[in-house]
Amino acid sequence: MLSFCMKYTKDESMSEEIVEECMVYLWERRKDLEEVRDLKAYLYTMVKNMALRSIKQRDKVVSLDAQKYDQLSESEEFSLEEDVHSVLLNALETLPEKCKIVFKLSCIEGLKYKDIAEDLNISVNTVKSQRARALELLKSRLNNYSFLVIYILFLLKRLFF
Repeated sequence: MLSFCMKYTKDESMSEEIVEECMVYLWERRKDLEEVRDLKAYLYTMVKNMALRSIKQRDKVVSLDAQKYDQLSESEEFSLEEDVHSVLLNALETLPEKCKIVFKLSCIEGLKYKDIAEDLNISVNTVKSQRARALELLKSRLNNYSFLVIYILFLLKRLFF
């Protein structure tokens, strides 16, 4: 089963997990399998389907390889940061005015909700809802830039942690 699964995954540890999961599944449902005529074919089909599903999930995961990032030259890093900054600023400019102001004060300047509410003469709940709305709008506008969102998170982690 392992060698059969390896033909699909090309990853020994993933194949081991898949085969193990299939065997556990069979064992837990052994009473329900009385109707299965060809257990061997059933098992191979199960392993194949789970392998294909695992490959599909693995390929959806976007990984940020920090080692590759560290190998960027300073000019490449600066250019990448400029691009990130530009896309983010453009997305911010598309926000409704109140959302934009609340987002900048909260997320960029780091002010507390209470201070923002006092400065803008609005309630704390309004600040929370405008910030949440801004985040949702930015998320939808940056949806096509998943790599950019990951890069921004990576930069924020480097700056603050």
